[in-house]
Amino acid sequence: MFKILKPFILFGLGFTSLTGCKSEADKKTMHFEVVSDSLYVGPNNYKARFTEWKKIYEECMQNRLFQNALYMGLQENVHIGSISNQHATNISKQFSIFDTSNRKHIINLFAVINNANCYTKINLSKDLQNDFYIELIKTLKNSGQYQYLTEYIDTGQINFKITTIADNSLRPDSLASLLQRTRDSSLLQFKQTLVTPGNALLARTAMIFGFYCEFPLKRKLSLEEEKKFGNEVFFKIGDTGDKGSIRLLSNQNLQVMINKYYTVFGQFFVFKEDK
Repeated sequence: MFKILKPFILFGLGFTSLTGCKSEADKKTMHFEVVSDSLYVGPNNYKARFTEWKKIYEECMQNRLFQNALYMGLQENVHIGSISNQHATNISKQFSIFDTSNRKHIINLFAVINNANCYTKINLSKDLQNDFYIELIKTLKNSGQYQYLTEYIDTGQINFKITTIADNSLRPDSLASLLQRTRDSSLLQFKQTLVTPGNALLARTAMIFGFYCEFPLKRKLSLEEEKKFGNEVFFKIGDTGDKGSIRLLSNQNLQVMINKYYTVFGQFFVFKEDK
């Protein structure tokens, strides 16, 4: 039986850094440094969960996990380009790293490192499965007419699978160059927040594009429900445009698909500007 626990959120770190680079500019120079993973001391289960997700990443992507990756759980509140500190997970929601007056430079800011369709069965620890169970229950409860299905789940025989893992990176040198020459008001606000001591930018992420689960039903569906779910039904997840679906399989198990982005690993940078 799974327990409903508060999702793990990783931001107890005072952002100090070890290694660095710099970007040339006419007036001032912006320095950027990677936040070392050795500086974070997580909760008791941090190392175990990091190791499990690292294994999933490397088996799916057929590549080693990037250096200085911090495990973030199933994080939906921060994405690549978000600014965070030890008090808040995303303090840059109202700002954009996109130069709104010159969008043609956007392509120079980002790099797609790798992605893979995994459809990997997650048959690991109860703690890790519990993270997905929390998301499943939360999503069904917010689905409106299908929230009653939370009472139908046989948690003793539930299986979770992830769909796609993607590794994307923001180029810190290109961002520093853009911020030094921009006159865009939103980017200037973003820059001011970025160089504030204690803040750090999420510059590289390993994300999953949703997951699906399959489980037997503790209660029998009505004939009307069997017909409806046999054709697969779709529902909205909040106001973000994300969607989910429910389908009754031939073995009479129910399959729930949740199409939503979750950041699992992140690499952070701190930025400083010469005075």
